[in-house]
Amino acid sequence: MNHLLPTGASRLVSKASRRPHAEPSYPEYPSNCRNFVHLDARLLPYWHTLFDICPALLKLDPPEGLNLFRSFMTWAYRNRPPLDWTYHLNVCRWLLGSVYRSQIDDEPIEAFMAAAAACWVNTDDSQAHGVVLAWRSSTVFDWKDPRRADAEFRALPAPPWDFAWCPLMASGRFSGWLPVP
Repeated sequence: MNHLLPTGASRLVSKASRRPHAEPSYPEYPSNCRNFVHLDARLLPYWHTLFDICPALLKLDPPEGLNLFRSFMTWAYRNRPPLDWTYHLNVCRWLLGSVYRSQIDDEPIEAFMAAAAACWVNTDDSQAHGVVLAWRSSTVFDWKDPRRADAEFRALPAPPWDFAWCPLMASGRFSGWLPVP
């Protein structure tokens, strides 16, 4: 099985780390992420969680985003964001508090919010039919049933936290914001 590497990353990955693994999984956040020089294949899933979701981040740290990635991995090791649907919202929190914050506009935040909503839809086993996520004046909706995508909502109140969410029941009724853990 060939593993696709980001453009230019093949020269950063050691040959030994390119060997196929029995089953792909996220490794523990490495403790030496500040010091790594070569992008170990075990770190590629994390690289992809940033740059596949929002390729525009590469413009902040061309050409491969390695300084941005190292900064993220240092933060991730210290903060251990859960690898659930909130992961992408925690990436947003990191971006907004990082040295790159002055270069961050709505595009990457909304891309990561859409990824978080999609993860919620794919993993949620509650009776909820959809989810709405909010940041400032941006909202992202996603539904377990794609036919619901046309549902219309009147203006929602501003979220009281940096990021907020609300599960949507069959009626699609908004029941109030919840904090994102």
